Amino acid sequence: MSLDQLQTVLDGDTDIVLRRDFAHPPAKVWRALTEPALIRQWMAVDGHPMTRCEFDPRPGGSFHFEWQGPDGTSFFFSGPVLEISAPHHITHVEHFNGDPAMSARITTDLTPRGTGTRMTMVMRYDSAEARAAAIATGMTDGMDQVYAKLDEMAID
Repeated sequence: MSLDQLQTVLDGDTDIVLRRDFAHPPAKVWRALTEPALIRQWMAVDGHPMTRCEFDPRPGGSFHFEWQGPDGTSFFFSGPVLEISAPHHITHVEHFNGDPAMSARITTDLTPRGTGTRMTMVMRYDSAEARAAAIATGMTDGMDQVYAKLDEMAID
């Protein structure tokens, strides 16, 4: 089954599992997920320009992605990179607006699928309440839109 749209599944009490296929091979999807110049091209959501994009994709590295909302307020995700095996696996911790209570451990795996890639991402929260609070922010709403932009990008 091809997943040309994001599949989102709640697993157990604490996990969100995301799956999506991309036309690009794993090495190109990896670059789009880890190179700030490419991240800026696909991760901006309508009405929320990306104002900061930093990523040091190595164990012990970190990232900081920030956007400005239409009302002028900003929000960001940041955290440490825990594990990396390019171009197939990354585990990092993602804090929403620096709040440890709104954190998730995110594991992303890229596997070849024909000439493309299947991405499987597991977002694990500390509790059911933390997962519910993250979903309530609307954080999954724009994900299919931005991943569609990634899939349509020309990645050299």
